[in-house]
Amino acid sequence: MYKSVSELVDLIFAYYPKIRKMFRNLVSIKDIPISLTQLTCLHVLEQNDRLSMTELADSLCMSNQQLTKLVDALVDYGMVERVCDPQNRRKFYAELSPKGKELLASLKQEVDRKMGHVLRKKSPDEIDNLYDNIAHVMSYFGYKEE
Repeated sequence: MYKSVSELVDLIFAYYPKIRKMFRNLVSIKDIPISLTQLTCLHVLEQNDRLSMTELADSLCMSNQQLTKLVDALVDYGMVERVCDPQNRRKFYAELSPKGKELLASLKQEVDRKMGHVLRKKSPDEIDNLYDNIAHVMSYFGYKEE
């Protein structure tokens, strides 16, 4: 039996809050109340070294105005630095600070530890299957494994 796009949307809407809640509970850095969007921003910067604010906004599918607030908070935490373009003083880049790199690595270790706890009763084959399925779903949205 074939499923309709509407049924797929219903499934996504049903499970998204549960997935978000699980990751929300995984995300915590000491006294820094980091959001999932901020975490995504840090990860995008880690993957790209340095991005203009427009490039970063496009990567996160948000407006420059929304991004400014997000980056301001990360700058306040000392996790991101704004760097002025020497050829165009009106253009800024965002990049991870050394503290941001350290905190992101620490956060990834914590997420790894907590995810390991969640999956502790699963066999290596089940974890591989989960990985393959998530990668497959992500391929529909432009994700390509490196």
